[in-house]
Amino acid sequence: MKKTLSLLVLAAMTVASLFGLSSCAKLDTTGLLEAAPDLIARSATLNEVFFGEGIPYNKGVTPVGNYYEADKDYLAEAGFSTVDELKAMTQEVFSAEYSAIIFETNLSGFAVEGSGYTYARYTSSQPEALRDENETILVFVGEGNQNPYDIGKCTYDYTTLALGKVSKKYAEVTLSVHTVFPPDEDHPDGYEETAPMTVRFVYEDGWHIDSPTY
Repeated sequence: MKKTLSLLVLAAMTVASLFGLSSCAKLDTTGLLEAAPDLIARSATLNEVFFGEGIPYNKGVTPVGNYYEADKDYLAEAGFSTVDELKAMTQEVFSAEYSAIIFETNLSGFAVEGSGYTYARYTSSQPEALRDENETILVFVGEGNQNPYDIGKCTYDYTTLALGKVSKKYAEVTLSVHTVFPPDEDHPDGYEETAPMTVRFVYEDGWHIDSPTY
């Protein structure tokens, strides 16, 4: 009986030990360094859409309020023509949480305490229930919504890509990035810099970026 009890206790301790190890295990980073360059490269286009100069619009078409029809040639080259397609592209590259933040600030509009309301940077030409092949993207043209971040143009040096911190929920990679920034008050001619960047990734049925890449 004592021998049986001892074996049961040992088995329980072994299970508990294994559970403890598994609960502290770090995220499996298999395939991350191979997937990272393509995801980061694709993020650059989305950064330009959401945080940079944005989608060009057709100035020759009568606007709907402050919204102008997006330039169709640009959309064709970029690979999307509707808000839903833009969202799908974003979710292929970025995590669910980071995508939700982007959508709120760019596709929904939101109230800012003490500053009124910030309109969605982009919206659809048709209500969701009526969308069809004629749907297109409308671009907001108004104070505070055009190129709000001035993020600059990034060139990524993938030869410097390396695995960084890894936790249970995310993994980081580091690489060198050269950025050309547009003019501002302190730099009327713009400026350039090369600096290390850390990009966080999460695994959600595939690797996704979970942080800015600019």
